[in-house]
Amino acid sequence: MSIQKMSYRTYIAASRAAYVAGIEAGIAPQELRAHTGVMGEAFVADYLGVKLTPENNQRGFDLVDKNGLRVSVKTITTSTGAGLNENTIDLVDRVIVVWIDTHEDELDLTVVYDKSVEAFLADAAAPYRGVLRLGKGVMTFPQRAQTASKFEVGEVEDTFEDGDVVIRKHTTGSFTALVKGEPQPARQYLLEIRDRMNLPDKSTNTTRSLGAQVFGSKSRS
Repeated sequence: MSIQKMSYRTYIAASRAAYVAGIEAGIAPQELRAHTGVMGEAFVADYLGVKLTPENNQRGFDLVDKNGLRVSVKTITTSTGAGLNENTIDLVDRVIVVWIDTHEDELDLTVVYDKSVEAFLADAAAPYRGVLRLGKGVMTFPQRAQTASKFEVGEVEDTFEDGDVVIRKHTTGSFTALVKGEPQPARQYLLEIRDRMNLPDKSTNTTRSLGAQVFGSKSRS
């Protein structure tokens, strides 16, 4: 049987889908590193306005920006920082750290650090076992905004009613809640429903994984 060659963009899309599926299944984000790295590099390529190709990924760096600077991309989820190999730091001109927010209803990627390698060396801790580590304290994370616009996440395809609470499953795979008709973040209500249904605790309790549990149990009942 012949194997069809997959385009790099298709591989990126497949990695993103696999990451979302893993989160929904309750797999810890740190166990999905093979996918997060691909997603982070693709996001930064768009952020820089450059083309992402397998040939761009070289020893010590991942991309080349429009000015010819060699960029090292680090993607984090739940870790407390990002590390670069001390032995290859001389091959890097620019360091970009991408954060994947695993607690949002929508998969959210944000650049939280973008500086020259000189600034990185000033910000990083002293090398430990050959790794220069950048702490979260020098990164800039977005503030969580609880606004109504956050709940515009596609058409409702299914609902789960629990007293005054209606959990809505959207076509995008997101879950939102209506409490007495008012939109609210769904996670706290899904946790309560999950516990009352005696469903197992997962290694990650994101909105998506909880919603998948509750609605999955509903479809089996």
